[in-house]
Amino acid sequence: MTTSTEALTPEARTDLTPGSRFRRIGGGLTLIASGTLVFASLAMIPFENQTDEAYLQTGVDHTSNILWAMVVLPAALTLVRLARRGARKTSLVAMVLAGLGAGISGLVAIDAYDVALANALPMDEALRIWNLAGSYGQGALIALPSIAGVAIGTNLAMFAAWKARAIPLLPVVLSVVGWLVFTFFSGDAILPSVGTGLVAIGMAWAGVIVLKMRDEVWDRI
Repeated sequence: MTTSTEALTPEARTDLTPGSRFRRIGGGLTLIASGTLVFASLAMIPFENQTDEAYLQTGVDHTSNILWAMVVLPAALTLVRLARRGARKTSLVAMVLAGLGAGISGLVAIDAYDVALANALPMDEALRIWNLAGSYGQGALIALPSIAGVAIGTNLAMFAAWKARAIPLLPVVLSVVGWLVFTFFSGDAILPSVGTGLVAIGMAWAGVIVLKMRDEVWDRI
C-alpha cells in the first residue's frame, strides 16, 4: 500500500478533518461486521431450495433463525472511499451499484411473508399463494437490480480498492469466488454459507487494513 508509507509533514499529522478517526474506525468495523453477519445469517438457515415446497418447509422448521437473519446486510461504501482517488471511475460505478443493492432490504423483508405463509396455511395453499405472488413480473424490476447491485457492487468496490493499491489482491479473489459459489449453488444447504464465508474473510481483511491505517493517511485518501 503506497499511501501508508508516504512521508507526512507536521501540518498533515495534525490538520485532520473533524470526525476522521470515527469514520475510519466505523468503516473498518463495518467491513468486518457486514460480511461476518451475512455469513452467520446463512449459516443459521439450512435453506433447501431444490423445490418450492422444500423452501417453504424451511420457514416452518427454522422460523426463529430466518426472522433473526433478516436483520443483516452487506456494505461496500468504505471500499469506495479507499478507491476514490486511485480508481475514480471504477469506484463511482461501484457506488452506484451498491446503491441499487440497497433495495435488497425489501427483498429480505419478504422472508417474513414467506415464513408466515408456511406457518399459517396448509402447504398446498401456501404454495399456491407463493407461486401467484412470484408470477408477477414487475417484482423482477426490483429483485434483479438489488441482487446484482449487492454482488457486483461489492466485488467492483473490492477491485477498485485493489486497483488503487489500498488492499492486496487476495481479498478481492476471496470475495469474487465467494459470490460465485453463493450464486451458482444457491439451492444447496451448505455451499451458500461457504461462499459467504469466503466473502466475509475478504471483507474482514480489508476492514483490518482500514483499522490499522493511520488517521492521517485515511484523511488524505
